Formats: sequence, C-alpha cells, structure tokens
Amino acid sequence: MAKEHVVTGVYFNGKKNLTSKTERKSSEFYKVTTEQYQKAAEEVEAKFKRYEFRPVCADLQARILQCYRQNSQQTLGCSALASQYMHCVRQAKQSMLEKGG
Repeated sequence: MAKEHVVTGVYFNGKKNLTSKTERKSSEFYKVTTEQYQKAAEEVEAKFKRYEFRPVCADLQARILQCYRQNSQQTLGCSALASQYMHCVRQAKQSMLEKGG
C-alpha cells in the first residue's frame, strides 16, 4: 500500500508539472502573438498614412454663402463671387490630378 501512495504522489506531481508547462507555453505564445500583432499594426499604419482632409477654397465658400444669405432675393448679385469660387475649385481639382491624388 505504501507503494501506491508513492505512485499516486508521482502522478499528481507530474500532472502539476505538465499543467505548469502548458500555462507557461500558453503565456509565451500569447506574448509573441501580441508582439506580432502590434508590429503588423504599426507597419500597416506607417504604410497607409491617414488622409488629411482640408477643404479647398474655404474662404471663398464662406464669402459666397454669406453673399447668398444677404442677397436671398437677388442671388445674381453673387455671380462674380460664384465664378471666382468655381475657378478656385477647378484649379484645386486640376492640382490634385497633377499630383496624382
């Protein structure tokens, strides 16, 4: 009977060691996976910079809107300003096409 206790003790001790090794390997795998994910995320972010949006001709846009508000019954009075705005927009569009944007 004394022999059974020793065998049982070794069995439980072996199971505890196996569990400990499994937990350690799982922890290492999680750490490596997390590091790889972080590295990949940084590479993607560096490769695809966020697009910065800047409105074109914002000053003219504000001026023409103000003109339309002030002259709601006579909007033709804003036609020169509207023409300047359209010209500005066309130039901005052409500039973007030339840059490849």
